[in-house]
Amino acid sequence: MSSARKLLARKSAARLPWPSRPEGLRPRVGIRIWLTALFVLVTALAAVTAYELVRPILQDTLNRASEASFRQVGEQFEAQLARNDGQVSVDQVKSFAASRGLQWGVVRAEDGTKLEGELGGNLDDWSARAVQRAVAEQRPQQAIERVAEGNPREGQLRATYASPIRIEGESGYAIVFVKFFTQSDIENVQAALAKIDRVAMIAAALALMVAGAVGYFVATLISRRISRLGLAAERLAAGNFDERIRSRVEDEVGSLGETFNSMAASLKSAFEQVEQEKERGQAILDGMTDAVVGVDRELNPVFLNPRARELLESAPPEFHNRLQEVLAKTRYSGPITEPEAEAGERIIEIRAAPLEDGALAILRDVTEERQIQRAKAEFIANASHELKTPISALSGYLEMLEDEQDEEVRAEFLREMRTQTERLQNLARTLLDLSRLDANAVIFRLEEVDLEDLLHELRRDFSYTGRPLRIHAEEGVPPVETDPTQLHRTLAILVDNAIKYSPEGTPVDLTLRREDGGVVIDVRDRGCGISEAEIPHIFERFYRAQGSSRADGTGLGLALANEIVGHLGGEIRVQSEPGAGSTFSVVLPLKKSEGAAGGRTRRQARVS
Repeated sequence: MSSARKLLARKSAARLPWPSRPEGLRPRVGIRIWLTALFVLVTALAAVTAYELVRPILQDTLNRASEASFRQVGEQFEAQLARNDGQVSVDQVKSFAASRGLQWGVVRAEDGTKLEGELGGNLDDWSARAVQRAVAEQRPQQAIERVAEGNPREGQLRATYASPIRIEGESGYAIVFVKFFTQSDIENVQAALAKIDRVAMIAAALALMVAGAVGYFVATLISRRISRLGLAAERLAAGNFDERIRSRVEDEVGSLGETFNSMAASLKSAFEQVEQEKERGQAILDGMTDAVVGVDRELNPVFLNPRARELLESAPPEFHNRLQEVLAKTRYSGPITEPEAEAGERIIEIRAAPLEDGALAILRDVTEERQIQRAKAEFIANASHELKTPISALSGYLEMLEDEQDEEVRAEFLREMRTQTERLQNLARTLLDLSRLDANAVIFRLEEVDLEDLLHELRRDFSYTGRPLRIHAEEGVPPVETDPTQLHRTLAILVDNAIKYSPEGTPVDLTLRREDGGVVIDVRDRGCGISEAEIPHIFERFYRAQGSSRADGTGLGLALANEIVGHLGGEIRVQSEPGAGSTFSVVLPLKKSEGAAGGRTRRQARVS
């Protein structure tokens, strides 16, 4: 197929979706897995967060529980002092410490030394800071500290209780009770924490399993409802606008279903409107007398209306090439009008405009319009020439009259001037009549006319010429409903031409006859005749056949006669042979009489 026929052959181009990605590389994970994993992840995060928050509290609680017995020492010692009015003996202190497994002794706060002798007790290590604070604040103080490295009791916890006392009326002393927590006590706490950790792990595992099962169940419910939404959306995308979703649960998914139903109803209505507009637009395109061509970026046709198909199928390759050039140019240069593109014997006007994804062209057959324009131009030129000739003659005669003294010559000039004036009047009248006929501004007064009487009247009108007019009328020709004035004028033009273009003394025959439901009036002469090639042009304005130069005329008479007969609903036929004469036949249709038999009625009608 040549490039000139590209507009009639649509190429199929495979277009890959953008962005192109192999289907196998696209991950596809169902919503059930996503939601189940989300449930498990949230549960795991919650469990870990809760354990991290609770474990320090548990550890502190266990430590406090293991140290609770020592914290009660101070309370019990204070209670014993209160019972003894603040007095306590060494034996009572020894008994108190022994019953509770405590070390005891009296310590001087100033230098942090233990008193010797009986008051020194069995104390071998204590918290100097607790002693100093107790003496300084004059109230009991407690301190639980880990034994420093290098101490024989390294790794144990040391609990110190210091209460200020007076010895022999002097202050600055404190009685100290100390208890050491061994490694076994600490290990007990650690063992308890480890047990709690195991229980927590088991509980977490069970929670994750329960969360996974619940998540999967919930995800299944949600997935099924969303799957129904997806299936309905696919059917909607496939063109099933009657698809609807019914939900028994009024939640977010149910609201989404209602929204989907509303959207489907709106899409159905919109699609119906689009289809109606599409059909209306297609009907407009199909009904257009102009050809419409739409192309894509590669100049391949997207749509053609019937007129475009008809035009492009019959157009030569040169026109296809020109159309492609215009469409290609309009995409870069904007709207373009090609006033005259030749398509064989036709002249096509191309109007092209760019589109977002191609171009659009409207092709209009302006052959007749251009012919009319040329005819108008020729008409104006010919009318100007016909007007110029008599006007020039009149101007010349006037100049000669000014200088001429001979009365006979002046009379001859006046006769010629009168002839030219009449010629101008006839030309102006004919041009006016033609323009009025073109504008449908002539009123035809129709009435029943006896055509034989009209022919006799015509013979009387031309009796001054001395040329014999012979009338041949068939019997029984009925009256014709027509405008007698306009018909008389038409026949007068034909008779006048027959007299002009036939030799002196030869008769002109007028024949009246019936033919196929109509009436025919023949005007026959024996003149020079008309060649077959010229017959199609003799009714054109200002056209004059060969051999007519010897007779005066403007070439408008036959045009006017043809226009009048056309408006009367008839036609003019011509038969001619060069050197043997011509026959002009006026054919008029017969109509039923609207009045009584033999009567005549008159009515007015404007020709449209």
